[in-house]
Amino acid sequence: MEIEWADGEKADISLEGLRTWCPCALCTDQRGQQERDQGLHMITPDEANASAEIKEVVSVGRYAIQIRWADGHDTGIYTYDYLYKLGEQTGE
Repeated sequence: MEIEWADGEKADISLEGLRTWCPCALCTDQRGQQERDQGLHMITPDEANASAEIKEVVSVGRYAIQIRWADGHDTGIYTYDYLYKLGEQTGE
């Protein structure tokens, strides 16, 4: 996903990166659990079927977008601040 910000900065964030860093409660909890376990991680059926293909992007007010993934996952609300920081962190 390519984003050009009002300040002239540009970000090119891979769809895989967007899906990996989904900010919904479930995905955030799963990432946190993996960090706590730091061992063998059994892939859940949801993780195995995760798609990085976007079905639809919906505007959420004036502060965010909601990405509806092809596999039906759609609970992540990506605020513009979050996307900006994600673009800086991924360096893409």
